[in-house]
Amino acid sequence: MSEQQTNRDYASLHSVKATLAEARATEEAAQAAIDAARAALQGQKGRNTKAPRRRVKAPKAAEPEASELDLEPQAPEQEAQAPKGEPTAEQRKAQRKAKKRAARKKGRRVLAGLLAVLLTLCVLGFGGYLYVQREKNTLEVTFYHLQSDHVSAPFRIVQLSDLHLKEFGEKNAELIGYVRALQPDAIVITGDMNNHYNDDVHVVTDLCSQLVEIVDVYYVFGNHEWVDHIHRHTDIKAKIEATGVHLLENSFETVTLNGTPVVIGGLVNEVGNYETYDAPAFMEDFMAQAGFKLLLVHYPEYFLGKLNGYEVDLAMCGHTHGGIVRIPKLGGLYSTDQGLFPELYEGMQTVPGGSTVVVSRGLGGDSKIPRINNNPELVVVDVSWY
Repeated sequence: MSEQQTNRDYASLHSVKATLAEARATEEAAQAAIDAARAALQGQKGRNTKAPRRRVKAPKAAEPEASELDLEPQAPEQEAQAPKGEPTAEQRKAQRKAKKRAARKKGRRVLAGLLAVLLTLCVLGFGGYLYVQREKNTLEVTFYHLQSDHVSAPFRIVQLSDLHLKEFGEKNAELIGYVRALQPDAIVITGDMNNHYNDDVHVVTDLCSQLVEIVDVYYVFGNHEWVDHIHRHTDIKAKIEATGVHLLENSFETVTLNGTPVVIGGLVNEVGNYETYDAPAFMEDFMAQAGFKLLLVHYPEYFLGKLNGYEVDLAMCGHTHGGIVRIPKLGGLYSTDQGLFPELYEGMQTVPGGSTVVVSRGLGGDSKIPRINNNPELVVVDVSWY
């Protein structure tokens, strides 16, 4: 082999070695890129975030003739991921839907609750209305017994008060039936059987015409009759007297009830006008009479001071409507002239001065407030010496 040929072989060998060294350097650079990609992938996995994979083709060692190596890696597919702590678009959409469902569910619950409350109120209201209607049409008879040394034989008094044009059955047939069954020795009426400014009083006159067929009836005006009689100058007094009742206007009559002499007096007008219509003179004359004294006076307020100097055997009053609403353990709620929680609004009491006072709750009412726990009342007082 010639020296020239040998030199060419050596040159070719050195060229191959250089090419192999360059290939090795390129391979090492590619491997470093692969390791860096793997490290980045591991770091993203630690943050719960997927990272795309890179595919990098390791370069092949070139043949001695190769002048170039394919070292370009394949481009990775990118997957968009949300940063840590922030929901994706689909998650946000799902959350909005869930919130809407929860809001609709809550709204349905609230609506159902409101409907339940409304239904309960309607049931209670209707039940209360039925109760009030039943109660105001259900008569109650209250019996009292009074012992007195001024009687020689027992007698019975039935009291009607504050009808206010109410009817119990046609022409008050039910009320008349009760009174007749009680077999009174006298019937007394203590006012407000009409409604003032209403000139149609046929309910009152029809009732009185039937009552006088049972026994004698003694009538004293209340404030409603008094307004029409004195202030409006209607013919209510003439109409009532025409029925045959004994109308007492600051006057008295002495009668005999089952063999016992009884002085029945009627005191009219409110307490504030006591002196206006000669009431003091009437009371002096009335108290001077011998026998059992029965005083009819619409206003029980007379016995909260004005008449406490007199000892009346029995005074019978109305006006308070039983306090309108009777609260258990507290009593009547309101009376026109006594205000809240009145003192004299129902029942039998002995007041300072020694008078025995009976206050009827009445039969009707003129208030816009319904009577509650307060049935219409017929009062019966049995008086005897024992």
